[in-house]
Amino acid sequence: MGMFLELVKKRRSVRDFSPRAVEREKIELCLEAARLAPSACNGQPWRFLVFDQPEKKADLVRAAASGLYRTSGFISRAPVIIVALSLRGKILPGLAGRFQGKHYPLIDLGIAVEHLVLQAAEAGLGTCWVGWFNGPAVKKLLGLPKGETPIALIPLGYPAEEKSASPSRKGLEEIAAFNPD
Repeated sequence: MGMFLELVKKRRSVRDFSPRAVEREKIELCLEAARLAPSACNGQPWRFLVFDQPEKKADLVRAAASGLYRTSGFISRAPVIIVALSLRGKILPGLAGRFQGKHYPLIDLGIAVEHLVLQAAEAGLGTCWVGWFNGPAVKKLLGLPKGETPIALIPLGYPAEEKSASPSRKGLEEIAAFNPD
């Protein structure tokens, strides 16, 4: 098995983090991996906001994980939270997306975030894609302009403990077909 597949198997969603601070170099390495992701027409319709100061992070958690969204409160245990923003994309992918019923900036952001979380796993860090949060409250807290939308929160840090059991996955024969009729 190749090194990349081993990395993919190693990556887990982490919800319990060590209080150990994450080195700025490792955060930047993860952001660099995201920056290098491909995107439709090279539009790069993303931006990442990093929260690693406790008071600013606490404000973000209060906005994101309040009320109905309190189950996402575990993000407060991560030393770093990255807000993944989708930006209004370029005109050509936008038109193509409307024609095809696809929203390319979301696809592009998904690719970039996956690059980020895989780089984090390689660096010994844990992450979790969090989509269940109060997006309007986060947008207001951050004073984001129209066209910038918070899509995911990525808590980042050293896992509190290593988990070795692989999550259940469908078999290859259930998800892929060669030359279907």
